Amino acid sequence: MSEFINNKARVDSLYNFCFQLIKGEKGTELIKKHQQAIDHLMPNDIILVVHRLVEANMPMEDLKVGINKALNVFHKVIHSHPKADVKENHFLGVMMQENAALDTRLKEIKPFAKNINRIEDPQELANELSLLKQKISDLGEMDKHYQRKENIFFPYFENQYPDYKCLGVMWSIHDDIRRVQKQLIQELQSDLIDLKLINSLLGDLFFFMYAIISREEYLLFPIALNAVSEDLWDEMNNQSSEIGFSFIEAPKFVKAEKKSVMKTEKRLGEELDMEQLGNTVLNFETGLMTLKQAMMLLNHLPVDITMIDENDRVCFFSNPKERFFPRSKAIIGRTVQNCHPPESVHVVDDLVKAFKSGEKDSESFWIQMKGRFILIQYFALRDEENAYKGCIEVSQDVTDIRKLDGEKRLMD
Repeated sequence: MSEFINNKARVDSLYNFCFQLIKGEKGTELIKKHQQAIDHLMPNDIILVVHRLVEANMPMEDLKVGINKALNVFHKVIHSHPKADVKENHFLGVMMQENAALDTRLKEIKPFAKNINRIEDPQELANELSLLKQKISDLGEMDKHYQRKENIFFPYFENQYPDYKCLGVMWSIHDDIRRVQKQLIQELQSDLIDLKLINSLLGDLFFFMYAIISREEYLLFPIALNAVSEDLWDEMNNQSSEIGFSFIEAPKFVKAEKKSVMKTEKRLGEELDMEQLGNTVLNFETGLMTLKQAMMLLNHLPVDITMIDENDRVCFFSNPKERFFPRSKAIIGRTVQNCHPPESVHVVDDLVKAFKSGEKDSESFWIQMKGRFILIQYFALRDEENAYKGCIEVSQDVTDIRKLDGEKRLMD
């Protein structure tokens, strides 16, 4: 029994339990075999185990199903450990307040979920479904919470904690929530009501949202509190306002003195005083500009620009007045692969490989988002000798451009 107090032996046993569970072995037999490790597991063990499972290159859907089963077995032990003890205006404290607000709203939805299966009058059912649709739509506010995790918290955690790949699984569940919520709203406003499908989607939405709350508060947050240096939480707080907060008023953060920056080779250099550098003259082949003017130019272009270097790390993004995708300074130095959810990483890898090999110099995608038509273009960057030096992503709202017709030669 004493060997399971040892972290490595315990993690190995838990990993083998999860791996075999995903491969289809009977849970009852596996639990008996690994019971002592299960009884002594620590939150950190789960983070390490999921990291190893992701590195085993299992399909994400199989991985998520297996982890769900394993965490169901581990539930009692995991919940016997304390949550992160933080103040309300700590980055994690704010996240936990949002979770509490989400829990309140999910509880308010439960009576509607029951009523729609009892109501027989068509008009009364239509009214109840309309109210339910509004409440499900309101849950979309929680996406700010998920975006802050993906674009601010995740990069810092990756930087400070080497076994971070559990984050990809969590990001995938965020996307499950977005997908299910969107489909549920569509079904609730459809002329042909399918209550069986609506009930199934409601069950999925509740499961995914509560799964994230539990995994944040009992696994990820306690580990992060010890893994991430104290002053970096202040950096995260300072970057949060641009994305916004879910269900709660914007917290009042006290701007801390800068004690350190992330210590990593991922950083491109020490932070520099822009006031001093702003008047530095840049000599381009086609003209001269100060650094301040160059930044003004880039930020006033009606596009989002993100630059990735030859090592696949984000080194720059512009800051236009209106942006389509959230960006945070925390992504500087982050690999482009880690900036995307697991299900789309293969697209990123294929494109970068095509750029590096010279097979492609550009690629375009387009999506429809919030009623707008967004064009997303990628361009390889090459030096005078045609060596690959990175690429840029350029995103542009072309909704109004697509409507242009004829000519316009005079100013309004």
